[in-house]
Amino acid sequence: MKKTLLALVSFAALAAPAAASDSFQFAPPPFPILNLRAVDAQQSSGFTGISQKVGDFTFGAGAFGGARTVKKWDSGGISMGGNYLVIGGSGKFDAAGTGTKSTLGLFGMGFSLQPNIYFDLFGQDEDDFSLPIYFGPHLNLNTMFGSMTQTSRQPYICGTSVCYRNVATYISISMSMVTYGWQAGVQAGINLGDGVKFVPYLDFSQDAGGTATTSVSTSYGSTSTSTPIKAMPVAMTPGFDLMFRDSGFSLGGASQALENATKGGAKTKTIIVNLRWTKKFRSICGI
Repeated sequence: MKKTLLALVSFAALAAPAAASDSFQFAPPPFPILNLRAVDAQQSSGFTGISQKVGDFTFGAGAFGGARTVKKWDSGGISMGGNYLVIGGSGKFDAAGTGTKSTLGLFGMGFSLQPNIYFDLFGQDEDDFSLPIYFGPHLNLNTMFGSMTQTSRQPYICGTSVCYRNVATYISISMSMVTYGWQAGVQAGINLGDGVKFVPYLDFSQDAGGTATTSVSTSYGSTSTSTPIKAMPVAMTPGFDLMFRDSGFSLGGASQALENATKGGAKTKTIIVNLRWTKKFRSICGI
């Protein structure tokens, strides 16, 4: 019995990060980059809701983020952004060949950092059409805690027969993940009359690598593993922001679907909804 449980614990230590390591490690698309005059700056903030499905696992997150964009030269500048995430997830799966069913629940938080360089290929006037492209690295830090309930059928003697009963085992799990990668994309700022700006964008991002550390404990013992995270496929995220120019508020959304990095793995499907606000101002010394 003890050997069986330790085997299941080892399975959990591998299965949990396999599901979670594909989650919330993408770089959310940068805030809209508007036409800026020399040494002008743009301060952006906003809330993001994220829903992600990885095979049988469902994750959800709420994020608060911000970015400061400064025009450094005639056709471009630098944007420094980041996001703070609160993450929750759950899933059910069967351990193949063991007759064991498992339910996993996770909760945690994360932080992402996204510096970008941008070039506006078209925009000249302060609030006219613009076509900025951007690229830069990203870094993600996630910590998650949770528990797993594993239910298995165990035999026992009842009279002269062998009967079976469901036995539940409770497992505590903690995970921390560090991933790094890049993102790049293009936006278009299109004025729809005097009051609305439509900003469609196409974002590409990739987690190039990282490390996942997992600790699992039960009443029978504990184990800890550190697993390198392989490079994920390049994710393409089309989306848009609809900005109300007078107030600086914008609403938007995006979708993303990519293959799991593991051969034969399930697809990752992500839906993103944004509520943002942006303010331009004259920066001090261009910072």
